Amino acid sequence: MRKFKNENTYINFQKKGKLDLYNELYEKALTEVKTLFGKEYPNIINGEEIIETKKFDDITPIDGETVLGKFQLASQESLNKAIEASKKGYKDWYKLGYVRRANIFLKAADAMSKNKFFYAALVSYENGKNRHESLGDVDEAIDFMRYYALDLLNNKGYIRKTGQAYEGETSKSVMKPFGVFAVLPPFNFFSITVGMISGALVTGNAAIVKPSSDIPLSTYLYVKDLLSAGVPKNVVHYVAGSGSIVGKGLVEDERIDGTVFTGSRDVGMYIYRKTAEIKTRPVITEMGGKNAIIVTDKANMDKAVEGVARAAFGYGGQKCSACSRIYVHEKIEKEFTEKLIEFTKKLVVDDPTLKDTFMGPVINKEAYEKFKKYSEICKKDGKILYGGETLNKKGYYVMPTIVSGLNDDHEVMRTELFLPIVAVRPVKSLDEALYLTNRLDYGLTGGIFTEDKDEIEKYFDEIETGVVYANRKRGGSTGAMVGSQPFVGWKMSGTTGKGTGSFYYLQQFLREQSQTVVE
Repeated sequence: MRKFKNENTYINFQKKGKLDLYNELYEKALTEVKTLFGKEYPNIINGEEIIETKKFDDITPIDGETVLGKFQLASQESLNKAIEASKKGYKDWYKLGYVRRANIFLKAADAMSKNKFFYAALVSYENGKNRHESLGDVDEAIDFMRYYALDLLNNKGYIRKTGQAYEGETSKSVMKPFGVFAVLPPFNFFSITVGMISGALVTGNAAIVKPSSDIPLSTYLYVKDLLSAGVPKNVVHYVAGSGSIVGKGLVEDERIDGTVFTGSRDVGMYIYRKTAEIKTRPVITEMGGKNAIIVTDKANMDKAVEGVARAAFGYGGQKCSACSRIYVHEKIEKEFTEKLIEFTKKLVVDDPTLKDTFMGPVINKEAYEKFKKYSEICKKDGKILYGGETLNKKGYYVMPTIVSGLNDDHEVMRTELFLPIVAVRPVKSLDEALYLTNRLDYGLTGGIFTEDKDEIEKYFDEIETGVVYANRKRGGSTGAMVGSQPFVGWKMSGTTGKGTGSFYYLQQFLREQSQTVVE
């Protein structure tokens, strides 16, 4: 059996001294992927290509103008077709057996590996990630497929013999699919879309996928790849459309047996509450965070500055794990802030397909206008130390922004903005920093920078957060790797307390049946 291995294309090419080839392959893919642009793409329901009356355009944030594709706004009729086909199909898909299902996903992962630069180039165009982050995103998508397939195989489909209660009885525990899952992924990570779909399908459920309207093309290609790899047409459906019809329609339909969602807290809680009104069924959500990094007076300054900047401004702060609060000891606040500003000034904000770009555009006009709104609020209620401006160029480009002087109950200190805005707040002690971090009802990711082992231990003991790091220069609160760092939200950041890329994840898509045979 193949062993799971985390992939990182950039690091692998770097180790082999082939970065020129890495850039050449990506830039070749940038040209190749343009052959997809400007076309109309159907919904895929029960293997059929469905054209709807109403459409929407997928526009790249790179220039805010280029139409990558025209997509369908699904009708209620189309949604019904997808649900009905799924209800009829998922039991046969489950009966195919866990080995065959797992092997289909290993096949799909191998296919994506061969086309990873093509997918990465498309991700850059669709959601504005730079080349390194886009390739990392695709690598993570491949990792999810392989990890979940191998986890299913290693656990023998979650079928286990159990104890003998009485003489002559044979019993076993069998984990079975719930049935039909609504899959509602976000725009910011193609890999999250792939992971959510993979989790639902590999365990024997059907998946009705409503893609994010900001990355519908990459999701469309992935669903096509799954069908080519052998996933039956009646258990995976691509249903692009509006949240009011497709998203709301799936959540409120009693025929849906479970929902997996990544996105905003407001939508996540609507799904959670509405589901409870209809029937008992799983709701697997990740609802973001207001992530904090603590920098104590025992920190390595250079390590802390880089780790904070990468966590705050990587992908324009549009990561669920992005750092948006910094609690730094008052003894080193001035030095830390000055060095953070100096480091941030060197970050290149530009077209994400260019080799030297660190930060591309924010995702769309709505995010662009939101940045302008909150920059003005920060200027009025606090002090902008760096940034706070938009760039005078086509597309949705804004400056990485550092702000101070906001009180602890200010909305910028409490609300997830999903923008490259980070607030610095001095503290007198680690205890104060922990209190300020934990007082919010989010609990997704976080980090600490300190060279004191006792402080690290105290932080891990007392922090109320699902994913935490100590002294992580590559990203002080970001960059969880499949199979190494389960990505899990505590408190209002999630509903299950179990993370993606973890050995507990697949069990959420299954329900246990106890089977006993008497001789």
